[in-house]
Amino acid sequence: MNIIKGLVGLAATAWIAAAVAYSVSAPRNVEDAMNQPMDSLGGQSINQQVAATQAEVRRDQCERFTQMAQEAWDQAIDQGTADRDAARLDEMDRQAENFCKP
Repeated sequence: MNIIKGLVGLAATAWIAAAVAYSVSAPRNVEDAMNQPMDSLGGQSINQQVAATQAEVRRDQCERFTQMAQEAWDQAIDQGTADRDAARLDEMDRQAENFCKP
């Protein structure tokens, strides 16, 4: 009976060691794969492609929020409500500034 308990304990220990080794190595393997240049991406890695796409989206958001803030300011000035709408206009400026940060 002690031999069986020993074998079960050894098998459980081996299984736990394998699970820990896999969990430690899997993220590193994924990160390595994400940094490998790919022909289908024009020689860029997946991480480079993601970073470029994120930068493009941020630029678009910056432009859109800047334009919206400018239009709101223009409208408030035309209508003479700049003082009344100051908090909303300041918030729009903060949002535009937030999206335009590098």
